[in-house]
Amino acid sequence: MLDIGYIRQNSQQLKENIKNRNLSESVVNVDKLLEIDRGHSQLVQEIEILRAERNRIADKLKEGKKEALIEKGRQVKEMLKTKEALLVKVKSEYQTLLDWMPNLTHPQMPVGKDSTGNVERKKWGEIPKFNFKHQDHLTLGENLDLVDIKTSAKVSGSRFYYLKNEAVLLQFAIFNHALKKLVHRGFTPLIPPVLLKKRALYGTGYFPSEENQIYKLEAGEKIEDQNELYLSGTSEQAIVSYHADSIFKKGELPKKYVGYSTCFRSEVGSWGKDVRGIKRVHQFDKIEMICFTTPQTSQKYMQEALEIEEELLQDLGLPYRVIEMCTGDVGLATYRKFDVEVFMPSENSYVEVMSNSDLAAFHARRLNIRYEKNGEKDYVHTISATGITNTRPLMAILENYQQEDGSVKIPPLLQDYLEMDLIRPKSQR
Repeated sequence: MLDIGYIRQNSQQLKENIKNRNLSESVVNVDKLLEIDRGHSQLVQEIEILRAERNRIADKLKEGKKEALIEKGRQVKEMLKTKEALLVKVKSEYQTLLDWMPNLTHPQMPVGKDSTGNVERKKWGEIPKFNFKHQDHLTLGENLDLVDIKTSAKVSGSRFYYLKNEAVLLQFAIFNHALKKLVHRGFTPLIPPVLLKKRALYGTGYFPSEENQIYKLEAGEKIEDQNELYLSGTSEQAIVSYHADSIFKKGELPKKYVGYSTCFRSEVGSWGKDVRGIKRVHQFDKIEMICFTTPQTSQKYMQEALEIEEELLQDLGLPYRVIEMCTGDVGLATYRKFDVEVFMPSENSYVEVMSNSDLAAFHARRLNIRYEKNGEKDYVHTISATGITNTRPLMAILENYQQEDGSVKIPPLLQDYLEMDLIRPKSQR
């Protein structure tokens, strides 16, 4: 969310930003916003004048009834009613246009219209070379009795799954390792709620632009406080909102959280894509890093989060690459973004497992999160980065560590956690 004063003074820069982000003018239109802004200001002035006139007439009438004043008062009241109704409509249109205005863009963000414009910044690790016919994660998972898609389809529908046996142990071993690492790096652990009010989704930029990705709760009876509730798509939404309407005191920044939650996403628009196995699902568990920083230090802590993401994949021995996302492949709230992708042998390509975004002051403006600065108050910046999830890293471990006999080696780091070094097919147990 941008300040309207900034938009008024930098309209040409914002038009270029919208063009670089490949956004449609039918949704994001600076000229239309400024036109409505001018009309809104004029309308507010007219209403203030009419209210003053109404009050003046009311004072005069106290001195004695006069037919002319009564008629004048009636006319002013009708005009005021009409203009106030118009103001409600104008405010709604104004807010809609403002809500779709994208964040500013970091000067180093590559310019591109879609994912083809993303730029590889780094590669790490050796891609495995198999002298046997390797299998994908679902085949391995079913043969090893780790993943059950068929039963979950009966119970919940498509794009759900059961994790079983060593897969469950792997998930908690990985999560435990990630939590320890992040706590040692100064992150405060937090388990947030997964049912959220609309403001949390709006405040973190998921509404209105990604509203179709969020599950809305349909209650059979009225919810306790009669507010609409939504299933969280990421703990970012709840953790950033944790500090809504608050002011960080001097010396309190940076404030770093590591959150754990189950996440829910509708995946609308992805039908037919990545449907095999547990690559793209409606429900998954995730550890998330959230940092509240000053504007001057947000890039520093974005880089720290990226270092941690890389460390976690290096700890697991998984080959990966770092991609800097281009202007046409990021959300409205994003100021700068990196994706970390792990190599998936079954696809002979890299697949996203982590993201890392600097949102600048976008969240803070919507949620009114500020900090004290030289006796004044300014908006904080926020960083949101994936710690680790339970699905794609598991996929990568199964595929990269598979053996010719169908077994899967456990990454050395996790062997003590699981008290084993190999997951064997059911036939060998």
